[in-house]
Amino acid sequence: MSAMGAFLSQARVGRFGALFSAWAVSWLLSACAWLPPASEPAQEAKLALALARLADAVDVSDAPGYSVRVLSKGQVLFAQDAGLASLDLRLPIDEQTIFELASLSKPFTALAVMQLQERGLIDLSQPMSQYVKDLPKDWATITVHQLLSHQSGLPDGLNQWPRSRLHAMDFKALMAHGAGQAPLDFEPGRQAVYSNLNYILLAQLVEAVAGQSFADYLQAHVFEPAGMRSSSVLGYAPAQVMQLALSYGDAVKIHGIDYALAGAISQKSSMADLAQFVRALLDHRLVRAETLDLMMTPQALFEDGKRYGYGWYLGQLGGWAALSTTLPAVGAGHTGRLGAYRTAMYLNRQRDFQFIMLSNGGATTEALLTELLKTTRDALE
Repeated sequence: MSAMGAFLSQARVGRFGALFSAWAVSWLLSACAWLPPASEPAQEAKLALALARLADAVDVSDAPGYSVRVLSKGQVLFAQDAGLASLDLRLPIDEQTIFELASLSKPFTALAVMQLQERGLIDLSQPMSQYVKDLPKDWATITVHQLLSHQSGLPDGLNQWPRSRLHAMDFKALMAHGAGQAPLDFEPGRQAVYSNLNYILLAQLVEAVAGQSFADYLQAHVFEPAGMRSSSVLGYAPAQVMQLALSYGDAVKIHGIDYALAGAISQKSSMADLAQFVRALLDHRLVRAETLDLMMTPQALFEDGKRYGYGWYLGQLGGWAALSTTLPAVGAGHTGRLGAYRTAMYLNRQRDFQFIMLSNGGATTEALLTELLKTTRDALE
């Protein structure tokens, strides 16, 4: 199947935690590579008009939809909320609507690990088994660095197992029902292959070191300091229920099952919260500048040529970080897909530019996301 076919294939819509296609991700990083300098407001205005026309051409008024923001130097360049959070209740999407972030949860997990590393509580070069007990023997030498950068060799069983096996599975059940017996796909450190299991283990690392649940840690050390008032992990607060964007009409289940594994997915946030998060991150209110630089320095090279830092795919002005001599990378981002949820957050630190999109419209909003970013690149190249 072609990259475009894989991108639009409904057969892939249901795959747990899968990333967008390589073609889509290349557009995402490229969109952060050609950004207008502050002296070109006319160019920004022209781009905003083009994005509005493109979005308006996709009618989601009676369907699941999206929230999108394009920001430049702290100012909103383009903003649109369209479609319904709930078809049954006819609730419109706005900046307070809460979406499943899917794999866009991973930058938050990496951030939590790096906060503990800043405090001297985690050594990235040490094996995970130093912090989390009773891991399978084959996993004993995998380091925190290798988990963060997808160089562990752990298989991605969450994309390979049948959904019935994943129903209500928590970390303890994961260890008891198969992941523990799964052999490594390669010797740790020898390759880089994306695996959700890496970030599920990192959430357990945070719990073990911090002495509190992963959800409580994020609430105290990320959500509250950043002013993220409607974000959570796994469950929902009662007051959040009427703000949820639903996938397939169910507030709790996706594909008819409950997902109970945090770290790789399971975070819920609104557009308003993510805008707050980006500002807090770039203002170094969550980690120090040198720590953010480390997270955005290429740590691994995937077979398709993409670079990964700690929790972020990395791009640079004019191309991939792999082709750049200026590091750490100034362009970084991540995407997510789970059920009908499609999410993306990309930023360029040098130009103080961000693109954020949250949606519950499946392939329709995924295609719109790609078109919005293609238009951005074509207009500003």
